[in-house]
Amino acid sequence: MGCCSGRCTLIFLCTFQLVTALERQLFDFLGYQWAPILATFIHIVMVILGLFGTVQYRPRYIVVYAVWAAIWITWNVFITCFYLEVGGLSKDSELLTFNLSRHRSWWREHGPGCQREEPVAGSGPPNGQALVPGVSCALEHGYVEALHSALQILVALLGFVYACYVVSVFTEEEDSFDFIGGFDPFPLYHVTEKPSNLLFKQAYL
Repeated sequence: MGCCSGRCTLIFLCTFQLVTALERQLFDFLGYQWAPILATFIHIVMVILGLFGTVQYRPRYIVVYAVWAAIWITWNVFITCFYLEVGGLSKDSELLTFNLSRHRSWWREHGPGCQREEPVAGSGPPNGQALVPGVSCALEHGYVEALHSALQILVALLGFVYACYVVSVFTEEEDSFDFIGGFDPFPLYHVTEKPSNLLFKQAYL
């Protein structure tokens, strides 16, 4: 395959997915979003598996990556609906933190153009966690999270398409190689080589 082949494109997509996943994991850690942290960790492992399968010509690993890409798209659709409050979901719920903390998205306090307001003394939560959202934000944190998820959906969709294409190419190459005797340890020409040499020697004598 050439450098502009589907295999090279899939390698680029997997690498880009790793970069964006690590960036998202960082901000999820800062916001104590435990459900996205767990999902993103699994995503990173699966992308590494798909990248390894692409580089090492392992179609089975790429199939696993393609299946996960479909699951990852579904997860990010849910995250988008969660932050846009579609279908009765509320971005102020503690669903993504497993009710372990009262934190919300990190972008809620540190979004683009946000100005933080310090909580009034004695009005904060009992555990001392500052949960005051930023004010005068250029972009609300729900839209920031939705844009992150939209990017993940787009890249995962491209990865799914190219993964299916690369698997089909690898399978065709393996079938054609097997058809010409590539996996036969004793090809036909080795069997017929000795008798032909014997006939030639007998004719010469």
